[in-house]
Amino acid sequence: MAKFLAGLTLVLSLSAQMNVTVNRYDNATTGANTHETVLNASNVRAGFGKLYSYFVDGPVYAQPLYLSAVAIPGRGTHNVLYVATMNDKVYAFDADKAGPPLWMRTLTDELAGITPVPVTDITNSNDLNVVGNVGVMSTPVIDPAAHALYLLARMKENGRYAQRLYKMDVRSGKDLAAPAAIEATVKSTAKDAVNGMLLFDAKAGNQRPSLALVGGAVVIAWASHEDIRPYHGWVMAYDARDLKQTAALCTTPDGADGGIWQSGRGPAVDASGAIYYEVGNGDWDGERNFGTSLIKLRIRGSAFVVDDYFTPHDYQDLNARDADLGSTGPLLVPGTNFLFAGSKKGVMYLLNTSKLGHMTANDDGVVQRVEVNGGRIMAGPSFWDGPAGPALYLWSETDFLKGFRFAEGRLDVTPFAKGAVVNRGSPGGTLTVSSDGKKEGTGIVWATHTNNKSADHGNAPGVLRAFQADTLQELWNSEQRPKRDRLGTLVKFVPPLVVKGRVYVPNYDSAVNVYGLPQ
Repeated sequence: MAKFLAGLTLVLSLSAQMNVTVNRYDNATTGANTHETVLNASNVRAGFGKLYSYFVDGPVYAQPLYLSAVAIPGRGTHNVLYVATMNDKVYAFDADKAGPPLWMRTLTDELAGITPVPVTDITNSNDLNVVGNVGVMSTPVIDPAAHALYLLARMKENGRYAQRLYKMDVRSGKDLAAPAAIEATVKSTAKDAVNGMLLFDAKAGNQRPSLALVGGAVVIAWASHEDIRPYHGWVMAYDARDLKQTAALCTTPDGADGGIWQSGRGPAVDASGAIYYEVGNGDWDGERNFGTSLIKLRIRGSAFVVDDYFTPHDYQDLNARDADLGSTGPLLVPGTNFLFAGSKKGVMYLLNTSKLGHMTANDDGVVQRVEVNGGRIMAGPSFWDGPAGPALYLWSETDFLKGFRFAEGRLDVTPFAKGAVVNRGSPGGTLTVSSDGKKEGTGIVWATHTNNKSADHGNAPGVLRAFQADTLQELWNSEQRPKRDRLGTLVKFVPPLVVKGRVYVPNYDSAVNVYGLPQ
């Protein structure tokens, strides 16, 4: 137990060195960095802008990660930004200055017939949710104590499709364990089962949710591309030491669909090691099949156990309308038993993790159901306990950025503040909050979103914006001085990474832009 708690603390906490080892800063997925002592509302309004860019070989769909004081062999000690691309390449950059990578790792070998997967192989189109290749799509996870970066890469190997889990040394990019081929089978009565067994499909399985470390295991989840049937949702766990599979679960083993995609967010993981995922459209029976549900998983021995769940009473209608619950990921409210979940229907659910509520006639098992009325909730909320108290920030697909107070276990349905910029379609705003604790004037809500059209299918130009967290008054945006600051083509669902006075934002144009105060 002591070893488990120590490992969990490494992921959940932001040390004095300020490491960012997991998507959205912590296992609660709050999307808040409360250790930002450089940037504040005054200096961002006055002199913020693009400093430089790191250039890579392809689009960056994964949130970059950050480690302080990494000893790079032969190169000295550096603060390092880790970037993975859809062309199956991984880069380690000096996070404090422009220049070539400290190291770079290529996971493919074109001469040997190993390439990233062209999305057209899967969808027969290059103008849908993914444009180009499918390589490293999800955000990796880092274990600083083990000097290990874990990532999932997809490739085409001489005509066959593979997905592999890697454990790389953060100092050099070299393997710390033999990569694991992703394979799984479960007992099944589904139509696409073979001899009573359902096999994971390495070609069709879309590994979009960010990875997580839970109790010494790397936890990974899958959905589909473009709802191309047959497909199923999967969750798998691998021993973080040697990458041997320890557990596998299919969300619809006797039915269909049930993908876990969460707009790229990872699972929420509580202090006890319980794992929370939102599951998309699919069959449900409350026993083995959990489509359109929020599920609470535990790893027990060599299996996942569904410890609890919540399913909306109108799940069948949500399935029919493609308004699934799984369009975003869950967020745990720090220091409480409360959890937020959202849906394509534009509904936020507040749940109690000690009793999620199962399925009832009128969703009376939930603590609160809030109609946001702003279109689909996709990239989802961020949460910050500021000087005026806890607040949930959300920027839905066709809405304004809004802040909601959270007090006494309830969300005030009337926003305390609203931004002045409306979204023009998918994916809405992807948010990060930065602050120096609860210090007045330091709270900033950062957001990326499309600049002038929806990016639901195909690509669209993007913009980075900064808002004062207590008023949601805009402080700055990347279109004010476009020649210097323009973001480029948006990558959906990637939150701005704010660390030590820098804001790192990848784009589709093979770059990571670095914003900050003048040097």
